[in-house]
Amino acid sequence: MVGIRLFGEVGATDDRGRPLDLGPAKCQAVLAVLALAPRSAIPVSRIAEAVWGEAPPRTAQKTLQSYVTRLRKALGNDSIVRAGAAYRLDMPGEAVDVVRFRKHLDAGDVDAALAEWTGTPLAGLDVPGLTATVEGLLEQRLSALETALGRQVDDDAAAAIGTLTELTADHPFREGFWALLMTALYRLGRQADALAAFQRVRSHLVDELGVEPGRRLCELEARILDQSPSLGAAQRSQSGREDSTRRGNLPARLDRLIGRASDLETIAAALSTSAVVTLVGPGGIGKTRLGLAGAQAWGDGWGEAWFVELAGLASSADVPRAVADVVGVAEGPGRTTTQAVVAALRPRRALVVIDNCEHVLEGAAAMATALAEGCPDLRVLATSRERLGARGEQLLAVPPLDTAGPAAELFAERARAASRTVDVEAHGAEIQEICRALDGVPLAIELAAARTTTLTVPEIVGRLDDRLRLLTRGPRTNADRHRTLRATIQWSVDLLTPELRTFFARLSVFAGGFDLPAVHRVCAEPGLGEAQVEDLLEDLVDQSMLGVEPGPAGRRFRLLETLREFGAAELAAAGVTGQVARRHAEWCLEEVDHIHHRLVGQAEVEGFAQLGALWPNLRAAVDRACRTGDHLLADALVRPLAAEVTLRRQGEIGEWAERILTVVPADDVDRVVFWLTWAAHRYMHSGDRHGYELVVGRHGHRDHPLIAYTRAYLYEDSPALSSVSPAAVTELRRMGEPHLASLVELAGVASGLMATGQLAAFDTFVAPLAARYRADGPPAMLHLTLLGLGYSALFQGRTQDADDIFDQMSHVDVPERTFSVNRPVEARAVFRRGDRSRAYAILRDHVDDLLETDVMDTARLAALEFVTMLSALGRAGDARPVQRYLETTGGFGELAALAVAADGDPLTTAPAGEAIAPPESTDTDARGALEHIRGVLTSLLSG
Repeated sequence: MVGIRLFGEVGATDDRGRPLDLGPAKCQAVLAVLALAPRSAIPVSRIAEAVWGEAPPRTAQKTLQSYVTRLRKALGNDSIVRAGAAYRLDMPGEAVDVVRFRKHLDAGDVDAALAEWTGTPLAGLDVPGLTATVEGLLEQRLSALETALGRQVDDDAAAAIGTLTELTADHPFREGFWALLMTALYRLGRQADALAAFQRVRSHLVDELGVEPGRRLCELEARILDQSPSLGAAQRSQSGREDSTRRGNLPARLDRLIGRASDLETIAAALSTSAVVTLVGPGGIGKTRLGLAGAQAWGDGWGEAWFVELAGLASSADVPRAVADVVGVAEGPGRTTTQAVVAALRPRRALVVIDNCEHVLEGAAAMATALAEGCPDLRVLATSRERLGARGEQLLAVPPLDTAGPAAELFAERARAASRTVDVEAHGAEIQEICRALDGVPLAIELAAARTTTLTVPEIVGRLDDRLRLLTRGPRTNADRHRTLRATIQWSVDLLTPELRTFFARLSVFAGGFDLPAVHRVCAEPGLGEAQVEDLLEDLVDQSMLGVEPGPAGRRFRLLETLREFGAAELAAAGVTGQVARRHAEWCLEEVDHIHHRLVGQAEVEGFAQLGALWPNLRAAVDRACRTGDHLLADALVRPLAAEVTLRRQGEIGEWAERILTVVPADDVDRVVFWLTWAAHRYMHSGDRHGYELVVGRHGHRDHPLIAYTRAYLYEDSPALSSVSPAAVTELRRMGEPHLASLVELAGVASGLMATGQLAAFDTFVAPLAARYRADGPPAMLHLTLLGLGYSALFQGRTQDADDIFDQMSHVDVPERTFSVNRPVEARAVFRRGDRSRAYAILRDHVDDLLETDVMDTARLAALEFVTMLSALGRAGDARPVQRYLETTGGFGELAALAVAADGDPLTTAPAGEAIAPPESTDTDARGALEHIRGVLTSLLSG
């Protein structure tokens, strides 16, 4: 197995332990980003931000592709997998030293974790986006060292002093190391040295930070001065084990805590500065489990730790008695139960965990405040679905688990425990899908994993549309409210006021994120003012029923999917789903209209970003319209965005078009033809002629100009494309669709002129369009016109003009995902400059993307650059299968062949050279040509 090392310098070894060449520093940085979360899909944007910081270069995506190619060469072709707009390191976590380190820490095996540490993480690499990760790992190591040295001070104080002396010199502000050094010195009879150590750390803190040592060090100094017996060597029984003097009722053993190492560190830091710390989050997020683990970790260096469960209490008045019963305090004459608890705990160093406070907030807050103010050495760690309101309270929001990493690991572990037959390794993608659908909520994931006793993983995926029914059986040891997901949510909903409960149900109409104006537009009732709406939102946020996330225009809100499903059922029960859904659709219509105006102008980039934010809600609105047969609403929602099928390859709009066709009346010919056109577009782009014929066969109108245009495009019939496209443009203008008509002008009329060799006419037709788009936008249309003008110049032998135009095209700022052939053009420019290996890598990565996204209608452009390169290399034999494909693309292929002949050796006469045997298909369709290109380029890169 390949091993990856992130501690010390980044490196990798093969299965024999031999080092592998990982390429330059940035290449190693990409591997580091992927290796920190193996088998997790990391978006390209996140990788770029990690490698280059907040302002990655415009070429970051292309450069990343070349780095991935280099890494695949070193680690194996299947080591890094492309998953949409993300990459995934397809290796087990055990292959990465940092992952092993973290797992050992999660399991409490400090010695094993420290054994993995071989140096500072990513030493010598500048990876801006991983700075916090590296610092976190360094902090975890120091905490582990402190734990290990604490044991060593008990076992052999003399052996610990050398290491502690070095650590206090390296980390002069870390008081834990100083405390251990002082204790070790005192136990060896060196009281004066122990006190001198205290003076050194005090000098560091006062002189350099202006603060006095913390309570722990000051108390330790006092105990050393008093020669406290408790500071002597650890007392041991005859068996050699330490005698336990720690009091409390925390469970002796907990299940392994997955994916919460950083949360435990956050809890420890909060408890070191605040007397009351409250873990807040929705039901099932894991607050209790995390609180217990945090208490165990904190309690290891504390006096005693108590766990008080409040879920079964009926009122706030019962809280003091519950705490007193756990701690073992009896009321005395003349004082309340709270006063008795405070008096009993005042002289003790204690941690009190108060669990499930949300339904008795007043009582929990009063108790926490009394303990914090009356007991100087006591900490309160509470769990609740909203803040307690205690004085000095510090809130820590418990986040969901990362759905690709820890969440999937949790599912796998619980599934293996539930069923010995489940094969989690074979269903990694489905498990990640389950975890995403369940929002990374640990309880939901555990309940889903429990269903593997009767369902396969794919069957669980198939039942995710009804999560609340699926997740109905938890362990019998769970509290009743955690036996089913519905019960967990019901517990939270029952705590809401009637007004808040109604408002929560209305919010369920939203899918994905939404902002404050959307809430006012969709959910506000008559008489409910803006301030009241905002108060209701804040109350739901405070009670962990609604999440908040940053957005480009301010705060956005989001319901967890499980909460949304519950709220939708409540809305349906109230009989108002249709009313609220209609207002949601009207809001979507307004948003779509605003976005359309941006997409057809200079603000296209901004408009596309807004469309991305709207997309989940738009999807929900379109789905409702189609399910209810409201073809006019569905048409109005999607029509302004139809161009996205072509410009951004938004295949989902093609799917919506087919759904709309099922509800449009057959006699509404204009609408039938319009949506048939855009349904056909996704088959045009993928080259799926069979799928195209099926959809056109179902709805007819084969002779309509718009359908004739799509057929000519798909079948690469250049003469037909020239003849039918003008009529298609006329039809779209008649329908009031100027933007779509402009698209067909380029993809049909202009392409037809080029494909039939009318290059002068093409230039005359397209040049004014380019000028118009340069002035008024949208940028994507300017990009397409420059693409055409560049190839026209190339086919006319004006190579320098072509290169100049392609350079202009590469500097046009278009929205993410816009159809672009920048990379073939870039590969061409790099090849002409003599950097052949880089040109091969750029073109191969582009081909990989085309194959993965099933975009076949632009394969001819990649084929042209490939044939050009191979001809220049004298490898016509390797290029001939692709040349045969180009010959099937009509006039474009002929022009391409002429351009190659002018730029290099004619393919028909050039010597074959040493042909590289293609490892994959050599069929002459688009996919076969692309697979052949990929095989040859891979061989050239490895040769």
